[in-house]
Formats: sequence, C-alpha cells, structure tokens
Amino acid sequence: MERLIPILLAVLLLVVGCSEPLERGKQVRDFTFTDQHGEPFGTEQLNGTPWIADFVFTNCTTICPALTSEMAQLQKLLKEQGTDVQFVSFSVDPEVDTPATLKDYLANFTDDESNWHVLTGYSQQEIEAFAREEFQTFVLKHESSTQVVHGTNFYLIDAEGYIRNEYNFSNESYQKELLADMKRLN
Repeated sequence: MERLIPILLAVLLLVVGCSEPLERGKQVRDFTFTDQHGEPFGTEQLNGTPWIADFVFTNCTTICPALTSEMAQLQKLLKEQGTDVQFVSFSVDPEVDTPATLKDYLANFTDDESNWHVLTGYSQQEIEAFAREEFQTFVLKHESSTQVVHGTNFYLIDAEGYIRNEYNFSNESYQKELLADMKRLN
C-alpha cells in the first residue's frame, strides 16, 4: 500500500492540475475591420463566442500556407466536436490583401467560411501596432520587400475577448493542447 501512495498522489495532482481554469491574459481591445466578403467584422460579432486568431498574408512564400492549413485542420476538428468557435486571420499585408484576394486565398484551404473571417481594412502601421499591443507579437514589412515578417502563433481568445493562451504551431503537441484548452473554457 505504501508504494501506491506516491502514485495516487501523482495521479491526483495531474487530475487537479488539468481541471484548473485557464488564466486570463490581456483583453483584446474593440476593433472592426473588413472581412473577405467586404463586410465589417470585429469584436461586436465575436462577443459571446471563443475565437482562435493568427496573422498571415496571401503573398507569403514561406510559412503562411502551412499556418493557414493548420487553421483549416483546427476548424474541421472543432466542427466535428460540435464546438462553437470563430476563426480570425489578420492580414499583415493589408495594401495587397483586398477582400477579394483574401476570399480567393481562403478558398484554397476551406470551403466553409461560416466561422472563419480573414481581415484587412487597416494600414500597415495599424496592423503592426495592433499585433504588438494586443497580441504581443511582431509584424514588420520592409519597404524593399514583398514579404512580411510576422509571428506564427495561434491565439485562443475566450467569449469575453480575453487571450487565454498562445500556441506555436510548429510544436507537435500544440493541437492537442489547444483542443484541451477549448474544453477548459466551457
């Protein structure tokens, strides 16, 4: 019996640790931008529903297609689980990424736009400041380049607009962690 006590304590700590609520991070400030349909979209439409955000651009020659493909996979998995969640991708190249360009880009990854909004409708300076101030991530477009340097994390935001966690999509366990955290939100 004495040998079982440490094992039982470890199991108990694991169970208790997994059931704790997620800490609340910063609340994302109110915003309204333009989605791939040319419609206003922002915190007003997201209020009351958790959402997953990322930063991409359509002219990306490196990481964005993989990042967007991963987001499409998350959309599919969460839909299969019956989880009510919105997906928001902020374009980091708003001068190039018009609503029509974003709509064409998104069609390469999903045929379900009902809960995925790719946003534009701001200046380069505005998205750089928004990413830095709201998500503590970087966006930088050099004048002499068509590419934009940006963070590649996914962000889980709760129904009240608080960032609950961020996930490095190159981490093999990110998807499992994000799905578990989604369950902990409810």
